[in-house]
Amino acid sequence: MNRYHDAMEHCAPPPELEARLREAILSTEPMPQARPAVFRPKGFVRKAALAAVLAVALTLSVGAAVLVNWDDIFTDYFGPGAAETPMAAKAFQEVNISSVCDDVTLTLRQALVDEKNLYLILDYQLPDTVDREAVAMAYESEDRQVNGIGLPDISYYLTGDVSWEDLKAADQGMWADIDWTDPNAYISYVGREKALMGSALAKHTSGTTGGSESQGYDMEANTLTYLFRIAVESGSVDFIAQPVTVLLTPPVLRVDGVDTAVTDHPALVTFRPTGGSQTLTASYQQDGTSIQVVLSPFTISLHLTGNTTYLDMEELISDTSLVLTDGSTLPVRGLNRSGGYSGHTSRKQGEEFPFSLSFSGSFRDLLDVSQVAAIQVGGMTVPLA
Repeated sequence: MNRYHDAMEHCAPPPELEARLREAILSTEPMPQARPAVFRPKGFVRKAALAAVLAVALTLSVGAAVLVNWDDIFTDYFGPGAAETPMAAKAFQEVNISSVCDDVTLTLRQALVDEKNLYLILDYQLPDTVDREAVAMAYESEDRQVNGIGLPDISYYLTGDVSWEDLKAADQGMWADIDWTDPNAYISYVGREKALMGSALAKHTSGTTGGSESQGYDMEANTLTYLFRIAVESGSVDFIAQPVTVLLTPPVLRVDGVDTAVTDHPALVTFRPTGGSQTLTASYQQDGTSIQVVLSPFTISLHLTGNTTYLDMEELISDTSLVLTDGSTLPVRGLNRSGGYSGHTSRKQGEEFPFSLSFSGSFRDLLDVSQVAAIQVGGMTVPLA
């Protein structure tokens, strides 16, 4: 599926190169390492070293690999080889924008962006008044009912360049009445904020999927780090067409079962995405059946309406494949992350078969969309553009 991987598999170094490399490696003693010793058999170490050098030789023989110098957080999420793909290189953005929001500071470090997807690595520097030892203890606690620190809620806005000062001037009067430890209280604010009114992502799309993951607490810097992601399933959203603002509610610290927000206000940061276009869309309509598809290196979203013999979303997923440019097919089941696909099924009252089916999900590995020609749903083929 990936022409770069195909090139690597069919390109071999000169026959004598391996022997020369093997001789050089086996004659070299490993240098002492300033880290705890880990037992490995001698043969394992030598074979691993040889494999690494041969990999470099193969890469050089094919040409310079595309390398993205991104954070280990992205490596852990997408895998060690993802940074060497053209998909990652096209999506990656070194942002490093900070927004000082009174007693907290947000720093957007890095992003992966295309028209329908955002992945953000963001630091939240806590107020100096917060007890760092309490935060560290809560972060490491295994009993979240007693001690813990909750993930902030994040909202996305398609904006002009909205600053902290703009938000504070427009909305500060509302903040004193909000219990930031109560989701029902702050969700009502997010729906009626003034400075960002009308630019909420939800106003431009009928469906999104996403998630938030904590990536650690640096006690010395008093900073929590997060990975946020969102994918647009439908609508006219284009993340690379305008600035994007993210608004975070305060993290909630729980100590001995008592919840306290780390501050008494939200925080925001605005940036201009610069990722390249990598999203493909497709539509199909025939014999009373309609299919819409959105495909990117990160995600797939498919919506089917009308005449169908699929009883549920699982049947639809099992009958959906990617049609590659070489004519082969690749089932979408098995490409997704361990969380599986999410979706929706709608039936008319008294009808056996659904009127509407949809599913969406994130890929385990970055997909080379240049190698995908169409989506196949049963006997229907939907060309991608």
